[in-house]
Amino acid sequence: MKRKNSLKLKILITAFCWMFASCIVVAQQIVKAPKPFFPLPNAAQLRWHKAEYLMFVHFGMKTFYPSDDHMGYGLEDPKRFFPAKFDANQWADAAKTGGFKGIVFTSKHHDGFCNWSTATTNHSVQASPWKNGKGDVVKEVSDACRKAGIQFGIYVSIIDKHFEQKGSPEYKTYGDYYYAQIKELSTRYGKIDEYWFDGFNADKLKMDYPRIGKMIAKNQPGAVIYDSKVLVNTIPDRCLAWPGGHGGITPDQDYRQLVNDTLRWYPNEPSIILQGNWFHNGKPAIELKQMQDYYLSSVGYGTTALMNISPNSDGLIDKETIQKLSAFKQWVDQVHQQNPALLKKAKSLSPCRDNNSRYAANKVNDGNYNSYFATDDKVTTATIEIELGQTKKIDGFILQEYIPLGQRVEAYSLECRVNGQWKDVFTGKKIGYKRIILAGRASAKDIQFPDADAVRLRIDKAGASPLINNFQVISLGGK
Repeated sequence: MKRKNSLKLKILITAFCWMFASCIVVAQQIVKAPKPFFPLPNAAQLRWHKAEYLMFVHFGMKTFYPSDDHMGYGLEDPKRFFPAKFDANQWADAAKTGGFKGIVFTSKHHDGFCNWSTATTNHSVQASPWKNGKGDVVKEVSDACRKAGIQFGIYVSIIDKHFEQKGSPEYKTYGDYYYAQIKELSTRYGKIDEYWFDGFNADKLKMDYPRIGKMIAKNQPGAVIYDSKVLVNTIPDRCLAWPGGHGGITPDQDYRQLVNDTLRWYPNEPSIILQGNWFHNGKPAIELKQMQDYYLSSVGYGTTALMNISPNSDGLIDKETIQKLSAFKQWVDQVHQQNPALLKKAKSLSPCRDNNSRYAANKVNDGNYNSYFATDDKVTTATIEIELGQTKKIDGFILQEYIPLGQRVEAYSLECRVNGQWKDVFTGKKIGYKRIILAGRASAKDIQFPDADAVRLRIDKAGASPLINNFQVISLGGK
């Protein structure tokens, strides 16, 4: 009996020791995630980054007064507004065909004409013969976006030439009038993913912008806001900045901007004309190569582009435009197509975080946005190498850092191994959400990358431990 009890005791002690040892091993495997490097994007800004490009849609009175002048002056006759074949679902389908993740629509442009059924003015769709004055373009576009599963945003012009000309019997100040319009739009049409405020002459209007910002924060807490610097002080955690002009922007975008002595996440949002003079003026959409160039000098520089398409006076996007958008998406997909043979062949020439596989170099091409290579906290340089297996044609590179924990990289370089020798082929500063480097285009206009059997990304400087979640070779064809 004693022998049996002794045996049981030994078994219990052995089991306990094994469990204790296992706990130690598990504890050793637990590695703390990298500390945030402030400021950080909030959920709305991160969603905006991941969208990469959105469709800007200008449609209103100027569609029926086509010219090279996009302004409108408030005296246009609403009776001319009659889009006989209007189909918001066609717009949403066109957006998806082009790979756009959403639509930002001109609910009101500078002429003051309202594309929705508003109680603030008669200068709206209610005064038009379209659907006997019972139509609501904003509602139909918002419904179409939700049906298509894409984002919906609104552009509400701060300028209003009609109010300047005619005033309002109900509202003594433009500030009260404009606030009432924003409130209608914020409370009638479901979720709004983005507000777009044109800053032209915004300071001269002397409106109570904080009042507007607080109302938006209450009614649309998940919206991101292109604010033209009029709302960033009131709701600083969700704003987007004016890049200083329309069209493409410069490389090495820095999202970390000082706003009134406080460091904020404040990325630029470029707005780009793909068709018309914002509004449809009878001209076709720009050619595919120009679309590609705009993409590379916006999305390729780490920001989300707002690309304008203009529906015609029938209320439809031109068929030829949709064909170009389809070809554009095919090209974007081709640029991003990754060779499966390269997966899991990445290695680091410097230690990953605590030598833990969770942060190993192979996370840079596993296709998972939320996995990434990381170094220890005090290590701000790193080198990641990918063996290509054989000599390959190199058309370019796609780089991404894991921005939910901050923008960190401040200097990097790329190398190709040619005949056993490493050759520097590109240097840059910022990576951010995404950096696309394509031979012969945009910032690599004068560069042709050599055929190589291995490539390296070298992080030469970072504000904190670099977190890289994508290092990809672009191969558009060839060997």
